Amino acid sequence: MLAHAATAQGERIIGSEVDVTVVPAAVFTLPECSMVGLTEEQCREQGIDYIASKAMFRANGKALAMGEVDGLVKLIVEKESRKILGCHICGPHAADIVQEIALAISSQLTVDAVVDTIHAHPTLGEVVRAAASAL
Repeated sequence: MLAHAATAQGERIIGSEVDVTVVPAAVFTLPECSMVGLTEEQCREQGIDYIASKAMFRANGKALAMGEVDGLVKLIVEKESRKILGCHICGPHAADIVQEIALAISSQLTVDAVVDTIHAHPTLGEVVRAAASAL
């Protein structure tokens, strides 16, 4: 399940270490699920003041056209800094979509950077922007 993490670690054997907190994971079920970063429970355990939002695939034009409307995107964001801490996606092509948030977390971007990024329409990635816009 984490062959990509092992590959990244091997590529960096003589360089910087891999930040395992931003290694995305994917489960190839129906619907597909992916995650990166912290969970809400981990935020609570670490005493992080956070906010979270969800957006549903059933409100997305491409998901409707594909007939794959089950699922959601959940974003977890540090309340004060607005930095993205985690993301969980269950829905069509979740493993492909999570890459945007893995990059945002590793680059310490805020949720506002996701909102300000123009997402092509109609695409499944718009569900990520919808979750970000709700914060």
